[in-house]
Amino acid sequence: MATREDGTHIKGTKKSLPDGWTTSGFRFAIVPTEEQATRLEQAFGCERKVYNEYIAGLYDYLEKIGFGGGFIRYQVPSYTTITAQYDYLDKSNDSFVYNDAKMRFQAAIQKYNEEYAKKPMQYKKSVRKKMKTIGYIPTFRDIKGVPKFHSKKQGKFSYTTNQTNGNIKIQQENGECFLCIPKFKEGIFMILHRDVPTDGVIKKVTVKREGTRYMVSLSIDYPFKVPQLQEDLSPDDVIGLDYSQEHLYVDSNGHIAGYTRYHKIMENRQRRMNQSLARKKNHAKTDENGNILYSKNYQKQVRKYQKVMAKVKNKRRDTLHKMTNQITNDYQAVVVEDIDLRNLAQCLRLGKKLHDNGFGLFRTMLKYKCERRGKHYLVADKYFASSKTCSCCGNKKDTLTLSERIYNCTECGTKIDRDYNAARNLKQYGIRMLHERNELSA
Repeated sequence: MATREDGTHIKGTKKSLPDGWTTSGFRFAIVPTEEQATRLEQAFGCERKVYNEYIAGLYDYLEKIGFGGGFIRYQVPSYTTITAQYDYLDKSNDSFVYNDAKMRFQAAIQKYNEEYAKKPMQYKKSVRKKMKTIGYIPTFRDIKGVPKFHSKKQGKFSYTTNQTNGNIKIQQENGECFLCIPKFKEGIFMILHRDVPTDGVIKKVTVKREGTRYMVSLSIDYPFKVPQLQEDLSPDDVIGLDYSQEHLYVDSNGHIAGYTRYHKIMENRQRRMNQSLARKKNHAKTDENGNILYSKNYQKQVRKYQKVMAKVKNKRRDTLHKMTNQITNDYQAVVVEDIDLRNLAQCLRLGKKLHDNGFGLFRTMLKYKCERRGKHYLVADKYFASSKTCSCCGNKKDTLTLSERIYNCTECGTKIDRDYNAARNLKQYGIRMLHERNELSA
């Protein structure tokens, strides 16, 4: 649907924004009352139930057609066919709770069709091992990429609701801020730690529980004039950033990020908490059907565990925001390398540090902040040999192993740190690209 200047949509047209408008996300913490928290948890559970019913229907369909790989062409039914089967899936919840489950299910099928359908059907590594050792018979949930059931303990405790006739708004009362969403017209107390555009329109809200905290993400359309890209740059305005497994990145000036490994700091504590959870699970009672009856102590320990991991995540995001803000404030052009982080994460020696670094999120932040501030964001070609090329003479060293941390040039005799050499090459690559666009002064 098209949008008028005030942000309202025109019925019957495709969604688009007026000229000079943009969409941004704003994330805040909310503090619901005990009664509101109970209703939110019920909404999360209902969303998970509807999603799992979709998954069960998908598995029945795959079994019926004898699925053996390829594209999944499944006609997704309306969520009303599921909600009509259970009395507790009633109108006490926002209708978008059930619609969100359907949209997530459709997105999961689309992801499978895009990433896995064109490849031969493959089972997960742990499943293949069980098939060889104990003769395990795999099911559809063991196929790589096929949508899985959402767990009550590890599922996504969230749902998204959309703006309809002004049913989402922020109210100020006695210096306090309240977020009003469907089924919560009285408002949920929100910690407004940053200003939101007063002339913007809230289009949708995602409510989420992270550990013991409740968060909301607001998608707001508002007028925003993107600055024009600066021209006539000097080489000093360009910086190259090379990924470093140890320090997150090394820039073309030789500066090391010095990233704090937050997960490594919490690793021992996480291990002890996992051991405590395992003991409580092993000693738990079971019902007549053999299902585990988790104790209140187990549930308390789970909340503590979630709180610790959420703290690690928040510290990492905070540090990456500060780093990217500093870079985009100081330089007019940023050059990064196009490395396949997914393949790199599969390496047993590198994957853990890579996830702790959050380099993918770092690049995402750099990109949108450069776009918002009128800065150049350049990505070097995937096959550009930044590590194998000497930054002084340009000689390429084909035989360069990962263990060689010092680059020794056989032509000019240069000895330089491997990551620093790659960062300098990335800067030179960016300078050449800007010269081709006539956006760099001589």
